[in-house]
Amino acid sequence: MRDHETNGPASPARGGILTRRSLLAAGAVGAAGLLLTAGAKPPQGDWQTRTWDAIVLGAGAAGLGAARTLADAGRSVLVLEARNRIGGRMWTDRTSMSIPIERGAELVHGSTVSTWGLIDQLGLMTHRQTKLLGRLRPETPWIDGFHYESWQFPLGAPSYPNGLPAPTSGETALHWLQRVGITPDNYPIMLAAIEVDTEQFDVLPAKEAAKTIETALKYQGLTGPMPPEEYGDYRVIGGYDQVLQPLVAGIPLVLNAPVHTVDHAPGHVEVHTNRGTYSAKSLVVALPGGVLKHGDVVFNPPLPPEKSNGFQAISYLPVFKGILEFAHPVLPAGHPVPQGWDILTTFSKNPPSNWNASVGTPGFTGEVVVSWMTGGKAQELLDLPESQRFAAALDNLRTATGDQGLQYTKSSTYDWSKDQFARGAYPGPFSRWNANGLYSPVDDTIFWAGMVTSTVAWSRDTGVDAANSVLAALAGR
Repeated sequence: MRDHETNGPASPARGGILTRRSLLAAGAVGAAGLLLTAGAKPPQGDWQTRTWDAIVLGAGAAGLGAARTLADAGRSVLVLEARNRIGGRMWTDRTSMSIPIERGAELVHGSTVSTWGLIDQLGLMTHRQTKLLGRLRPETPWIDGFHYESWQFPLGAPSYPNGLPAPTSGETALHWLQRVGITPDNYPIMLAAIEVDTEQFDVLPAKEAAKTIETALKYQGLTGPMPPEEYGDYRVIGGYDQVLQPLVAGIPLVLNAPVHTVDHAPGHVEVHTNRGTYSAKSLVVALPGGVLKHGDVVFNPPLPPEKSNGFQAISYLPVFKGILEFAHPVLPAGHPVPQGWDILTTFSKNPPSNWNASVGTPGFTGEVVVSWMTGGKAQELLDLPESQRFAAALDNLRTATGDQGLQYTKSSTYDWSKDQFARGAYPGPFSRWNANGLYSPVDDTIFWAGMVTSTVAWSRDTGVDAANSVLAALAGR
């Protein structure tokens, strides 16, 4: 299990962190051994005349995971990236605020995922979120998310002498909850939390709510701290993009090269970009599903119908992430929530959730707070002007802290649905649950990674899987 705070001195294996972090502060791109940027002259004599073992489309976690695996196996690999940076929807912004902030992916979800190999390799500091407090409404008490109380029904547990009614096919969570007599003012905190990180209950399948209610009924009568769990969420201090350095180091990489057409035949691809054409024996497509759905890349000949139909079935989850910097910690003295808090959620608010994005950062005396919501409620925020989004986020934080005079000094947000190289923050639960067939290779030549993943580790793992399939295909020719 990962330590709550890993900060170098606790372990010889984590020595030299501050020095290493200062070297990495410029970002992982600068560590690339072979990098073609916008101002560089394309190496026409080599990269565009040779036939690579593999070309990878996309320099996000999935694409770099594939490229690293192929390069380590001794295969020649070229990465083509549409943006002027690597990382995709992992985007550490080092200029907008006093400390690095994450416009996209921010958390390491779990203590055993593959990302930890990179974190440990670099000796990076991390902070685990352990002070998670939630309440249904401003007038209700704060409840610790790691206590059994977070599973209790505020108005009393319902009784089902004949067993909890099962959801019916196609039933929404909201309809099922109404049918079994659980009203919003009697939601356990852990049930209300589902809507913050996924679709709202009027869209979400009932089975998701039913599983949580089953657990809540088992925990009735229990109080106090729950047993420690292996699972947890962690932030990488100093910028999440640091973990990309080992993946990209020494990999031939062309930035500012959006792909518009892929000509393919068994054992050969021609990839056409606005910077020229590149050839390879195989291709790993590690682009967001929204880009493929939109048809931004044309495949010639067209892909099999089951593949293109699979792209069209991908749906993205609206996500609002507002980031506010404050000159001092936001909690006043005497507040019931302890300083160094991690998450404060008031579920009746929109956006409901705030997390502390600066706790654990050495030397920083202010506080950076992320305001968060997903699903239809997030779309309501995205439809507002940015100033009104920030006003809604500040209103929640003022209510949570009890300080109506609280004011931020800097603000930032990003609507990934307006980004032409992403077309959404990440796929919704329906796409993540129904990805069958999306990863099937075409002619043992075109392989797929990413697309409907929602975490950095998952994305990278699909890239590694795709690369291993490429290696098997190349070995068989």
